[in-house]
Amino acid sequence: MKRHPMLKYLKEEGPLGPRMPLIFCPGCGSGQVLNYTLHAVDKLIEEDEVRRENFLFISGIGCSGRITSHYLNFDSAWTIHGRALAVATGALLANPAFKIVVFTGDGDTGSIGGNHFIHACRRNIDVTILCLNNGLYGMTGGQHAPTTPIGTITTTTPYRNREAAFDLCKLAEIAGASYVARWTTAHPQQVIKSIMKGLRKKGTAFIEILSQCPVHEKKTPVDLLKGFRRNTIRISKSKESTDGKTLIGEFCDLDRREWNESYQEIIDQFVMENDKIDE
Repeated sequence: MKRHPMLKYLKEEGPLGPRMPLIFCPGCGSGQVLNYTLHAVDKLIEEDEVRRENFLFISGIGCSGRITSHYLNFDSAWTIHGRALAVATGALLANPAFKIVVFTGDGDTGSIGGNHFIHACRRNIDVTILCLNNGLYGMTGGQHAPTTPIGTITTTTPYRNREAAFDLCKLAEIAGASYVARWTTAHPQQVIKSIMKGLRKKGTAFIEILSQCPVHEKKTPVDLLKGFRRNTIRISKSKESTDGKTLIGEFCDLDRREWNESYQEIIDQFVMENDKIDE
């Protein structure tokens, strides 16, 4: 039987035995995002001749956090809740040649890791953030999150959510990220192209991927994917009215100075001054 071409990037065996099938619930969008990411990385390795050793994958806690440590056969770090971007900043300082991908969830990004997210975008650190947004806390029971739409029933909002949701893309754009985009798991080719673009971009690339959670949303994966197609609209087609639909597409694509370049100037100045002292 023909093997899937992306298996070369995955850990199929672990200390306790086979790692397949995936640990994710049936129909979860995390497996799709993993697949899209590997296709993007594969193209960069082939087209840009990026060395496999230059990729570093970092995640926080949540359903998306299982992607790095459990399955990716790359250098990776599974960090504490909300702190993935702080760890990514340190890794980038240690080795500016890293191409860093941060897997994070909407709770990880918009709640406990909110300040790290804002300041990573403000500094414009050279990382690609893939935020899997299912609009709730999937791993811990389906509670409402900062991205839960108004009117949604969750385990902690049985009378429907009354709080306005964060627009993470607007937050990233205003805070200063170089590249900001939003797609869904029902837009595979667009996600792959955005991830490639983000990894090629200097500075912070924030890509929000609306992802399904069939267990807590109590709908079939097929219905949820059809809903993504039905309830989203491209920015280019939303000039007159969005009709209550969620905007998808690229929100900004700027050329801004990346943080590590500025930091390197401090290092260079320090070295130069100390060289003069030694003379």
